[in-house]
Amino acid sequence: MSLKKRLRDELEFGIIYGVIVILALVAGRFLPVEQVFPACVFKGLAGIPCPTCGSTHAVVYLSRGNLAGALAANPLLSASVMIALLYFFYSLPARIFAVPRLSVSLSDREKDGVRVGAVVLVAANWIYLISFR
Repeated sequence: MSLKKRLRDELEFGIIYGVIVILALVAGRFLPVEQVFPACVFKGLAGIPCPTCGSTHAVVYLSRGNLAGALAANPLLSASVMIALLYFFYSLPARIFAVPRLSVSLSDREKDGVRVGAVVLVAANWIYLISFR
């Protein structure tokens, strides 16, 4: 890890992802998203939940402050939303006050490890959804 100088017109992914997550949480809180989105087609055809089943419910639960409900609905999405919010609250003040940002440089082998880890997390989340929902 290292501190990297921020370019003047550079917009960080933390701000972009944070705004998307905040908009999703606002929509989950104030709009009838559970009634608007259809039931899972994959679950209807295959009889088992898809890897993203429960995501809408998780966002609605998070928007209402029900962390336990969100984690039960879809743990991976719930954790991802919380991480994105933390990243947003790191990136926004860093952008406003123009402080150097933390930068992570990975070797090709480490990047492969991160990719494998992501696949393992999605698979573990899917196994959870199949087993407990």
